[in-house]
Amino acid sequence: MSITFRIATPADDAPGPVAVINARQLAAFRRYLRDEGQRLGLSLLDPDADEERVLAYNFEARICPLAIAAIARVFDHDQAVIAVLDEAQFRGRRVLVWWYEADRSIRMRPSLTSDLGTELQLADSDAYALLAGLGLMTDGVGKIPIATVRDRLTNPAVRRRAAEDGITHDLERLNALLATTDADDSSRLEWA
Repeated sequence: MSITFRIATPADDAPGPVAVINARQLAAFRRYLRDEGQRLGLSLLDPDADEERVLAYNFEARICPLAIAAIARVFDHDQAVIAVLDEAQFRGRRVLVWWYEADRSIRMRPSLTSDLGTELQLADSDAYALLAGLGLMTDGVGKIPIATVRDRLTNPAVRRRAAEDGITHDLERLNALLATTDADDSSRLEWA
């Protein structure tokens, strides 16, 4: 089991735009992402598998390196899709595509995953050690304001305890995660 740490903003608390796409558009979108990924030398699909229907219909895609107008062409300039793409790019997030079983539709929305995938994923034991080292409750799910985490990361006692516990590397990775965001006072670190 693992725990993922990520930066959350107030926008994550509100429902974002959702678009319904068809199978033809899905296939064209996956093909477009593969072509552009190869051209740019980037992996834009996660996971990238066509063999299993579950994976082919449930994936995240990086779109921030791409032009919205070019992606929108794949979806016949559908306004709902453009709203999803625009929101994802504005927030620096990936888009999530999934198969909605209730009505058998294929849907797309902005993901909670950052475009660069900078989230910190740790094994449970490492995550609990990191949380304890920061002086936080070692619960598998939680949140704390970014400012509080930054203060704790600069505390010499926390640094010393991290070195003693052998989690300095994870502390540095957490610090790098915090550095990737233009967080304001309303941003928070969440883990689950």
